[in-house]
Amino acid sequence: MGKPIYSMITSRDGYVSDTDGNFGWGGPEEESHEFINEHGRSIGAYLHGRRMYETTVYWEPRTRCLA
Repeated sequence: MGKPIYSMITSRDGYVSDTDGNFGWGGPEEESHEFINEHGRSIGAYLHGRRMYETTVYWEPRTRCLA
């Protein structure tokens, strides 16, 4: 069984969004983006809250097997 690890990307002061609820201010630089992608390759499952799921569902496969 794998070991659960909690990981979250935030600003240095611990925030994820600005005062309006947006997080576009935190677009990663090339080096940060590479680090985050490398870290993500080792993750076997993600647990998202509702708002994060609604943001990332765009990248889910468009076709599903309903069998």
